[in-house]
Amino acid sequence: MEKIFKSYAFNILLILVFTIAALYLTIRDFVDEILQALGSIHWGWLTVVLIMALFYHVLIGVILTQLTRMSNPQYKYRQGIVNALIAAFFHGITPSASGGQFAQVYVFNKQKVALSDAASVLWLDFIIYQSTMVFTVFLLMLFRFQYFFNTHSPLFIFVIFGFLINASIIFGLWSLARLPRFHHWVSTRGIEIGIKLRLIKNKEKSIAFMEDQIDRFQVEKAKIPLHKPLICKIICLNIVRLMLYYFLPYIAMRSLGISLLEGYTWLDVMALAAFVSMINAFIPIPGASGGTEATFILMFTTIIGYINASATMIIWRLSNFYLIMFIGGIVFVLYKFINRNK
Repeated sequence: MEKIFKSYAFNILLILVFTIAALYLTIRDFVDEILQALGSIHWGWLTVVLIMALFYHVLIGVILTQLTRMSNPQYKYRQGIVNALIAAFFHGITPSASGGQFAQVYVFNKQKVALSDAASVLWLDFIIYQSTMVFTVFLLMLFRFQYFFNTHSPLFIFVIFGFLINASIIFGLWSLARLPRFHHWVSTRGIEIGIKLRLIKNKEKSIAFMEDQIDRFQVEKAKIPLHKPLICKIICLNIVRLMLYYFLPYIAMRSLGISLLEGYTWLDVMALAAFVSMINAFIPIPGASGGTEATFILMFTTIIGYINASATMIIWRLSNFYLIMFIGGIVFVLYKFINRNK
C-alpha cells in the first residue's frame, strides 16, 4: 500500500511539474496581459462553468447507475456519482487514464456489486460511450475540420491520428466479433507482425487476452437488443455528456467576456474542444498534463487570439480537471474512511 501511495504521490507531482512547465513556456511573455484578462472574470458565468464541469461527472454517475440497475435494481444514484468522481480522480493521476476502471471495480466491490456485474457495467459503458464519442466527433470533424486543417495548424494531423485510434478501438472489436476472416487474420498474421515489430512479446498470451476481450465484448453486445429503451437513454445521456464537455470552453470565454473573432461560432469552439481531446490520446503523462494546456492554447488562438486563449485555458483546465481531481480525491478519502469504520 505504501508503494502504491508513493506512486500516486509521484504522479500528482508529475502533473504539477508538467503543468507549471507548460504554463511557463506558453504564457511567460504575456503574464501581465493574461492576468488582466483573468481579472475581468464574471463570477456568475464562472459559477456556471464550475457547475457544468461537475455536472459532467454527475451524468457519468447517472449512466453507471442506470447500467448497474440491470443486475442490481437497488443500486442508488449517489453510489454511481461517488463511483464516477473516484474514477475521475484515478483517471487523472494515472498514465493514459489507466487507473480509473480499476478504481471503479474497487468501489463497485465496496458497494456490494459482484465482480462479474461490475465488469459487465464497465464493458457496456465503454461500448456505448466509445461508439457515441466516435460518431459525435466524426460529425464535428465533418462540419469544421476541413476549414481548420487547411487554414491554421499542422497539429490537425494529430487530430486525425487521435480520431483513428479511438475509432479503431470500437470498430476493431466489432470487426473481430462479426468477421471470422478478419478475426483469423489478426490472431495469426496480425500477431506475427506485432512480434516482428516488437510490439508483442508473448504470442500465446496475446492471443488469449484478445480472445477474452472479444468474448466479453460479444456478451455485452448481445445485451444491447434486449434493453433497447435503456440503451437509447444511455446514448442520449452520453451525447449530453459530450456536448457539455465540448461546450465548456465557450462558457469559460463568456466568464472572461471574450468574443469570438469574426466568422467563428460556438460550433467552432465545440469542434476545437473535440480536436484537443483527440490529441490527448498521444499524451501518456498523468492527466495529459503539459500537452493539454499547450494544445488548447495553440488550437484556440485561431479563434480568440493568444492572450484570450491562454486565459480561457486556465479557467477551463482549473474547472474540468483540477477541481474535479480535488473533489474526487476528497470523495475517495472520505469513502475509504467511512468503509473502514463500517
